[in-house]
Amino acid sequence: MTRAGDARRGHRFAAFGLSDMVEVAAALRGAAERAPDFAAAAEAVVRGLRADFVDERGEPVLQLVRLFSTRRFADLAEDAQEVVRAAMAERDPRADPPDPDLRCLTLEATAGVEPGRDDPARSRRDRVTPLPDAAAVAGAPVLSTLIAELGVPPEDVAAGSFDDGRGRFGVFHVPVAAGSDRVPDQDLVAAHDIASVLGFGGVLPGGDVFCAVLFSREPIPTGAAELFRAVAVGVHAGLLAHPWGGAGPTAQRDALREHLAVLEDVARSQAAALETALRDIRAEAELVDVLQGVGRRLTAQLDLDVLTQDATDAATKATGAEFGAFFYNLVDQYGESYSLYTLSGVPRAAFEGFPMPRNTAVFAATFDGLGTVRSDDITRDPRYGHSEPYRGMPPGHLPVRSYLAVSVISPSSQEVLGGFFFGHAEPGRFTARHQQLAEGIAGYAAIALDNARLFDRQRAMATELARSMLPTVPHVPGLEITSRYLPAATGSEVGGDWFDVIELPAGRTAFVIGDVVGRGVTAAAVMGQIRTAVRSYALLDLPPADVLGRVSNLADSTPGATFITCLYAVHDPVEQTLTYASAGHLPAVLLPPGGEPRLIGEGLGMPLGVGEDFAQEQTAFPPGACLALYTDGLVESRHRDLTEGIEALVDGLRHLPDDLDPQVACDKLIDRLTEGRHDDDVALLHVRHTAGRRRVAALPLGADPAVAARARAFVADRLGEWGLTDVLDVALTVTSELVTNAVKHTEDPGTLRLHHDGARLTVDVADRGATLPRLFEAGPEDDGRRGLFLVNAFATRWGTRTTLDGKVVWAEIPARTGNRGDHR
Repeated sequence: MTRAGDARRGHRFAAFGLSDMVEVAAALRGAAERAPDFAAAAEAVVRGLRADFVDERGEPVLQLVRLFSTRRFADLAEDAQEVVRAAMAERDPRADPPDPDLRCLTLEATAGVEPGRDDPARSRRDRVTPLPDAAAVAGAPVLSTLIAELGVPPEDVAAGSFDDGRGRFGVFHVPVAAGSDRVPDQDLVAAHDIASVLGFGGVLPGGDVFCAVLFSREPIPTGAAELFRAVAVGVHAGLLAHPWGGAGPTAQRDALREHLAVLEDVARSQAAALETALRDIRAEAELVDVLQGVGRRLTAQLDLDVLTQDATDAATKATGAEFGAFFYNLVDQYGESYSLYTLSGVPRAAFEGFPMPRNTAVFAATFDGLGTVRSDDITRDPRYGHSEPYRGMPPGHLPVRSYLAVSVISPSSQEVLGGFFFGHAEPGRFTARHQQLAEGIAGYAAIALDNARLFDRQRAMATELARSMLPTVPHVPGLEITSRYLPAATGSEVGGDWFDVIELPAGRTAFVIGDVVGRGVTAAAVMGQIRTAVRSYALLDLPPADVLGRVSNLADSTPGATFITCLYAVHDPVEQTLTYASAGHLPAVLLPPGGEPRLIGEGLGMPLGVGEDFAQEQTAFPPGACLALYTDGLVESRHRDLTEGIEALVDGLRHLPDDLDPQVACDKLIDRLTEGRHDDDVALLHVRHTAGRRRVAALPLGADPAVAARARAFVADRLGEWGLTDVLDVALTVTSELVTNAVKHTEDPGTLRLHHDGARLTVDVADRGATLPRLFEAGPEDDGRRGLFLVNAFATRWGTRTTLDGKVVWAEIPARTGNRGDHR
């Protein structure tokens, strides 16, 4: 029963079942037994019923509960006897005093709203009604309905002349109370929105009866009403715990036996129903487990070959087929060609000698998606054997009698992707359960095929987008550059990893590696903007720290930019140095020739958009040295942290074979570090300084008047040694102007440097002056201001760049070895 203050634990008529019936019957019996007397027991029953049935909000749905019984006049209280005498006198003033054995219908207890409560006279009159004859019994609506269910004649009730009626219990049910002649009090129905009325009761000792009537504002289903016959037995046993009409312990014992018998009968039926349900549930659970297991495997698989083979194997095993096959629905121009994709149960060679199935009457239903075909003997199917040239299976085909074919239909496009076909040499092998399994696996296979095809398309698009955004690595004399970009092995969205190789003036080269955290269009868009910004600032020939500083300011105002790291390094072939700065990126690995690898660029700055000032460092990068820049996808995984991954990379670079093609060596290194599978994008830039045909020479300059002559002599000697005399005149003119300009504007002109990479000659002068040279339009009277005009005229390009202690002015002259032509 409902506990006090916890109405929401009550019962709902809409869901009332056997277990609820047993619980309610036992609770009502117990409540009645614990009461001190019969009147209190009746009160406990009606209050328990009203509290125990609730709506979805936990509020009582029984607006009124009444419990009636018939009693002998002699057993009534004095005030009740007075009401009976008055009623009898009203009918017949000359009537004799009531007989002590006169049966009277008595309202023993009530709960909820009570009609006539404001009218004491009516209230007393409604609580007891004399039943002197059969007509009076038939005129009492509740009583007459109940005794009809009990099969007791009205005259026997009036006379109290039938036996104790052991085992007689009844239920009457009015599903729709409004307008029913079985519910005479329509004012009560209308005033309190009564939907249904339910009454139940039985026979008491001495020829009396009892009846409980429930007025509900929620409909009471017929199935729930029928269960109240057993509730009546429980209430009967509880009421007879108190003396009634001279009945003693024997009556109570009999009532308890009846209650026990009902509970036992309910337990038996419940147990039988549970056993049946359990068998069904186990069968369904086994089916669900099989399908879920297959479904998990299939929907987690994105490889089409593995997916279809796994589905075919699983379905062949689940159906008990001798063999199974999956055919793709690839229709040719004649509309009759399909492709065997997977086979299970027999070697593929068993089908190699046969043509593909055509759109015959047997196969059409599957390939057209018209429904599953299951046949105990396909050779007896009316659709079988009508198509040329074989009129059945071709000679040598595996014998098939039992046949099962299931369409695989895309859940997104409703396209028939193909079909599963299962065969067995014996007839009648495929059951409805096998069909369920095959259809379930086909459904999962359709979802998985949809996912795999979509993934393939998206991954191909993402990979193409990522590759289209990668640079074309230039050929740089003296450098062996290997780049690799591998999109993540899982997922189909483009990532934010990038690298770049930028040719700078004067034979210098910038190497860039970066990572925009995140995936998808936003990450790709941010990556494209940052990469372009880095390249743009790099071509201004700014120092690495300045490049990152300017890009960081841009990243701070770039929509969608969150966490961006970058490492920027510049190789100077004349000085044979590497100048670098880092914005929170993983350290690069530098391998000096004959030395131990070391990490550079670690902890130099915050990520782009966060940091403002970036430290810049320089290290030697002579011929034979190697540099590796990378993103975290190469070194970090679910099974290895970042530190372990970097250590593994350093070890792998240390043992990279010098005699192996660098492209192959880098591929092997990536495979070893990622174990053939990576959850994030991998970018790797590997640079080896080979020197090659590069020639470098330098001359310290002084402030003496003969410095320009010494510089020209130095250039003439070097170009003669290098076989570049065809550009000597141009080189001498450019050298003279650059050196003269440095001497004129600085006290310490610094160093003259020559660099030839096999295709061009670079002449530059490094000085400690802060003023950058500019082109001025010289007038007719001006003796000066023509030096840079000459440089600009003879050089392919020229420019300046700042250094930590000054600047460098440079000029490039085409000078391919053995080439004799116009070098302007």
